[in-house]
Amino acid sequence: MEQAMSFLEHVQVIQGGMGVYVSNWKLAKTVASSRPGFVAGTVSGTGLDIVYARLLQLGNPGGYISQALQALDQMYDTTIGKEIFETYYVAKGKGPKARFKNVPRPTPKPANGSSGFPLPPPGTKATYTLELDEQLIKLLIAAGFAETWLAKQGHHGLIFINFLHKIEIPFMYALYGAMLAGVDGVLVGAGNPDGKPNMCNMLANHEEVYVELNVLYKESGEKFILPFNPKRFDNGRLTAKPLKRPAFLAIVSLEDLAFSLAKSSTMPPDGFVIENYKAGGHNANPVEGIFKRDELGQPVYGEKDIADLEAIKSIGLPFWLGGAFASATKYQEARASGATGIQVGSLFALAEESGLLPEHKTAIFKEFKNAKDDKAMVRTTMYSPTGFSFKVAMLNGTLADKNIYENRQRICDIGLLQQLGLTKPDAQNVRKLFQRCPAAPVNGFLEKRGMERNTEDKRCLCNALLATIGLAQITKDKNGNEMEEPSIVTIGENLQGIREISCNGQTSYSCRNVVDYILGAGKKFA
Repeated sequence: MEQAMSFLEHVQVIQGGMGVYVSNWKLAKTVASSRPGFVAGTVSGTGLDIVYARLLQLGNPGGYISQALQALDQMYDTTIGKEIFETYYVAKGKGPKARFKNVPRPTPKPANGSSGFPLPPPGTKATYTLELDEQLIKLLIAAGFAETWLAKQGHHGLIFINFLHKIEIPFMYALYGAMLAGVDGVLVGAGNPDGKPNMCNMLANHEEVYVELNVLYKESGEKFILPFNPKRFDNGRLTAKPLKRPAFLAIVSLEDLAFSLAKSSTMPPDGFVIENYKAGGHNANPVEGIFKRDELGQPVYGEKDIADLEAIKSIGLPFWLGGAFASATKYQEARASGATGIQVGSLFALAEESGLLPEHKTAIFKEFKNAKDDKAMVRTTMYSPTGFSFKVAMLNGTLADKNIYENRQRICDIGLLQQLGLTKPDAQNVRKLFQRCPAAPVNGFLEKRGMERNTEDKRCLCNALLATIGLAQITKDKNGNEMEEPSIVTIGENLQGIREISCNGQTSYSCRNVVDYILGAGKKFA
């Protein structure tokens, strides 16, 4: 381990990066400052561009966003923050029935201005360079900076940022923004993040990086890359001095991927979060596939889905255990197994400081008071357009409710989870790039070479997760009636810790209560 990353050895608890803005800067800041250096607060990097644009349209609540954007401009002699503020700010906020102004969609286009991609001769290689809307890049960088900067104010604790590998396009821009604000660590899950540790290293020196995009129906030998050169962006204003390289932690479920990443040809991660299938949010699918289901229609997990901790320990990198480890007993078990500590998500998601709407916390606490058991409250579903299994709290009035789901008109107006693909060659042997989502209108998905069975029961997580934090878009249901986009709540399947801290739903609690519950109140660390 590099000496600069030795601080990781002291981190006992990592607060999970949950949903869209559930793990917001307020939660991360309070967690990190509770036991500086021993507990890391994490902000979610998912959808920050949309969150910040919508908060500005609600009148910049508390004035925090304008403070952070001003800090960006002052620190780096730029006007990006001012541009973002002027583009989206609505004095006194938009009207309750008015729609949010959308941000530019993450739609890459050929950098050479061509309308398509000629079919290459068999056996040849071809690399195509794509580009993204510059205003979106500015917004992604500004939002990544602002969320991290706000989380780091007023304390000396550790702030991490969490990303989903599946959401490829925004990653490097939001990461760069977070690094501009001095983020201490980066966590990436939902896929194989090989190459991303080295990307952190390169961005720290403002070197050009690129993402090789996953494009369906491409030919063997074809590559589609989306580059980003900080020195050519905003006239190089952000590149005056090197940045701190954050620690990189890969979120994996089994030892195979951990071994592969440790032997990376570019750069290994600095550690791992070993997250099992009991955790909230997205989970790795069962090793034996998703088609074996239980009586509730849930994918069945078994012994093959449990990581070999002895094998992971042999790699020699620090690791943390996630998924039903949020208690003093489980924390001690994790430490005894060789883990540096644990990652905790759901307990923090229900804490007062999280971004989850109070009405959803209240609904879950009410179920506790009614003695509803964990299995009835949380299901492992295949709702996610990503194809990964996804934990959902089965709350009435949310997108988990079949009636709510069936009443919602399918629409894809955000596009974070869209798949990139190529059309079939036309008469001139030219193909065009398209984006599709299994949760979008079915006919549109089929027109883009999709199969109908892949659309079944899929929910729009982009809109639903924004609704879960109070940023629901105004839309219309299947009958043309005006409505707000419905929420979806994701938590882990083991709720014992939440039950205990909340006294079975009778009282709210803070994130400091969570830390004390796991590590012991007033415990000192050497």
